[in-house]
Amino acid sequence: MSVTFTDILFAIVVIFLVISGIVFFMKTQRTKEVRELENRKDEMMTVSIADQLFTLKNMELSGQTKRKYESLVATWQTLTNYQFTEIESTIIIAEQYIDQMKLIKAKNAMNEAADLLESTEIEVNELHDELTKLIDVTESNQVRYESLLERYNTSRKNIMNHSFDYGPAIETLEKNLQYLELNFTRYNELMSEGDYLEAQDMLGKTDSDLSTLEEILEKLPKMYSKITSEYEENLEDIAQGYKRMEESKFKFDDVHVLERVDEIQERLNEAKTHIKNADLAEAQTLMDKSERDINAMYDFLQAEIDAKEAVQGLMHQLTQSLAQIKDDNRYTTIEVDRIAQSYVLHDNQEDRIANITENIQRDQEEFAQLSQEVKEHEAIYTKVLQRLKRIEKRIDEYLTQQQGIIQSLASLSQREKDAKSNLDLFELDLRNMKRRLEKQHLPGLSQSFYDKFYLVTDQIEYMSKELNRVQVDMNEVEALEQDLAENMATLEEMAEEYIDNATLTEYMIQHSNRFRYDIPEMEQAIREAEFLFYEQFRYGEALNVIEKALYRVDREGPTQVRRMYQQEKQHRIY
Repeated sequence: MSVTFTDILFAIVVIFLVISGIVFFMKTQRTKEVRELENRKDEMMTVSIADQLFTLKNMELSGQTKRKYESLVATWQTLTNYQFTEIESTIIIAEQYIDQMKLIKAKNAMNEAADLLESTEIEVNELHDELTKLIDVTESNQVRYESLLERYNTSRKNIMNHSFDYGPAIETLEKNLQYLELNFTRYNELMSEGDYLEAQDMLGKTDSDLSTLEEILEKLPKMYSKITSEYEENLEDIAQGYKRMEESKFKFDDVHVLERVDEIQERLNEAKTHIKNADLAEAQTLMDKSERDINAMYDFLQAEIDAKEAVQGLMHQLTQSLAQIKDDNRYTTIEVDRIAQSYVLHDNQEDRIANITENIQRDQEEFAQLSQEVKEHEAIYTKVLQRLKRIEKRIDEYLTQQQGIIQSLASLSQREKDAKSNLDLFELDLRNMKRRLEKQHLPGLSQSFYDKFYLVTDQIEYMSKELNRVQVDMNEVEALEQDLAENMATLEEMAEEYIDNATLTEYMIQHSNRFRYDIPEMEQAIREAEFLFYEQFRYGEALNVIEKALYRVDREGPTQVRRMYQQEKQHRIY
């Protein structure tokens, strides 16, 4: 298919129309955006800042308020002379770029204008808000002034009508009222001079001073009442209670209660002075410390009262406990002496019981001393109670030690019985082993077996000798018993091995005799096994020689022989 000139021309026209349409659309869009920026600028410039400035200008301002007004005027002049002009100029440049079809440059100029416009709008709105507040400050000041004046009158009435409740602080409170009156006077002067902001600050100071006064009026009567009606009454109660306790023969060591009471009273007097000067924070600090000291004094006296009652009960209990522990110790001493005649003691039981005896004697002496102090009214009960509790704790420790000694002694008799029973079993096992070996009619045994046998025999005799001593050393006996048990077990294994190997060797030879005349190697193996068996008593080696030879001619033979022997042995055991 061929392309004609007409087709090409048509395509060019279409492309041109499309591009023209796009350009027209973008130009229209940019123009629309410029109009939106201009509308925002016009709307921003309609804010009534000029009217507000004119209103303030006619208010005859002074002082801080005038300086604030002049600062706001300077800000408005900067906005109108520079930023508004710059925004207008940037928008005009954007329009020129649009007319010249420089759409990208136009977009950049519009973005710059939008940024300027946004920051300027913020400044204009902030300026408008500040001007509004400045214009409204007279009205807000008046509302706040009336509220503060009402609070002031309430506080003044409270002070005048309840002067007795505030005690010596009434003069300070009246001075505070005078200071507040001066604040109100100064406020009115500032308002009449047109310095509304300075007047606003004066209201803030007045509010703070009035809040402080109200707090004082609320707290002061309670604090003063707490000192006079609670703390000082507590001190009087402590002093009277202390005197009654002295009359009841209580002792207090180096604690001078009445002097402490005077010290606390001086601190409370100092707190009253601070209350008089309306220094409540310092007064509260002194009151808190006084309260802690008063509570400590009550606790101190109550501790002595409680201790006296506890001492009386504990002394009665310890009288019985000391008598009982002394009797128990006498029994334990007798038991240690009795057991020591029959056994060697290794845990220092004799020294330990002697030490307990000395400690009990010292505790009895200390208890007697404390009892005498209580009887003669020379006791400080809290200290006596501490010492009695320590004696009580030591008595419990003595009891535990005594029980431990008795238990260790009681076990000696049972340990001796167990050792004798085990010795009888060793002797019986040795005799049974000897009979089993004799029944086998073995041609002999190795020297190592005889050495072990005689060692076990000697140990049995030595253990029997140790158990028959006047004083048996059970530690020595049990160590010997342990060694004897190990040697006995080894001897049992050796005997069992001899019997098994010897019997199996005889059975293997019997089973092999059917082959000895037909197979020369079997004849030789039988002769070698018999030599090892009868001449050298090496039953294990003899079994090894004959078993290997039998296996070479009859693979099932050794297994059959061993199975038969095990069945026979099992039957013999049962």
